Amino acid sequence: MSVPARPEGGRTMTAPGVLIVDDEIKLCRNIALKLRREGYATYEAYDGKAAIRKLQQHAIRVMILDFMLTDMTGLDVLKKVKELSPQTKVYMLTAYGNVENAVLAMKWGASDYLNKPFDLKQLAEIVEDAYRSMDDNSGEVVFKSPKMQAVRGILDRINTTNAPVLLYGESGAGKTTLARWIHNRSGRKEQPFLYVNCGSMPEGMLERELFGASGKAVAADGGTLFLDEIGSLTPLNQAHLYCLLKDGSFLATDTQERVSVNVRMITSTGRPIKQLVKEGRFRDDLYYLLNLVELELPSLRERKEDIPLLAEQKLAQLNAKYGKPLTISDELMRILIDMPWQGNISELMNLIERMHLLKMNGAIDVEDMPSSLAGLSARTIEELQLEGKLYDVLEEVEGRMIVDALGKTGGNQSRAAELLGISRNALIYKMKRIER
Repeated sequence: MSVPARPEGGRTMTAPGVLIVDDEIKLCRNIALKLRREGYATYEAYDGKAAIRKLQQHAIRVMILDFMLTDMTGLDVLKKVKELSPQTKVYMLTAYGNVENAVLAMKWGASDYLNKPFDLKQLAEIVEDAYRSMDDNSGEVVFKSPKMQAVRGILDRINTTNAPVLLYGESGAGKTTLARWIHNRSGRKEQPFLYVNCGSMPEGMLERELFGASGKAVAADGGTLFLDEIGSLTPLNQAHLYCLLKDGSFLATDTQERVSVNVRMITSTGRPIKQLVKEGRFRDDLYYLLNLVELELPSLRERKEDIPLLAEQKLAQLNAKYGKPLTISDELMRILIDMPWQGNISELMNLIERMHLLKMNGAIDVEDMPSSLAGLSARTIEELQLEGKLYDVLEEVEGRMIVDALGKTGGNQSRAAELLGISRNALIYKMKRIER
């Protein structure tokens, strides 16, 4: 993920940031503080007119917009946003649990909504997903490898059905991108596509988020509900999901009223659900409802033929975004094909973007690779030559671990630091040292 520059001194910035619009000034500032700590440029507006002015003054990539403002409704602001900046992703906030307004907002162009109160960490993850999807969204899943051709062949046969799809694959293999691709080629493409990470919320919060009267299952009615990390569901939420899949209805957790919905279910997991069933951690009857179509996405190591296509696709997106005419040298492409890619597509995308940001013109070449990767090619950490000066070897291992962590987290520095067991400031310091 490219992190936009932070606004300074009221100067208009060209790097796109996040605009938070809420008349609760304290909440607005808390959201902005959380997102700044995650590395995003942030702007604040406390009413609708101020929000529109900020949108005209700054490049806004994501807007967090409250439904109820003092001078106009959030829906009115949303309509104006889509006129002035149709590429801006808008996420609605509501304290009123009015799912009808939420669904209407999505029909008018909002990407999703959140019920107040919400977890700031959850909101930060939504913003991260928005940035990543806008960076990676080309409208196509590119490939030529036999394994991906087999996946595509199955999807082509079911794209006119409402069959649930279970995607299995390593972190960073492209499950979320493929889920969006399935939705966009289905008969539900004009209806909502809603994403929920089942592993990112406590049981009670996830229960409300999914199965409340204004939860995502209701808001996705007519569209597609994508549940990531489905293996993280607790027995309680597994029971709710079983009822939804079996009967097309569930008992709303907050009102205790039965709600009927029509949703296409796509789920994903990094670990085979069948194994969780054997361990007694996942309901077998739910598994059989979910796996009507079960697809394993190959790791990037298993589809090396696709690396040039993916790299060129990402480069074209970045060239358009930053106005650069860069290419990739043949020698660098050969090295990219030979690398181990433990972080899969996410790691590849992160590396391409890092090199692109530092290159102004011409071809991105081997010397543009981070020093921790130069000459590493297909060698894993275990295959490193343990000779020479101790400091140099340790720095190479450290650099590799940092790149892997950034790849696995889609470039999110805070989450990468957690994986590495160091502070975010320490990670930034090490990244700067590596770049030198």
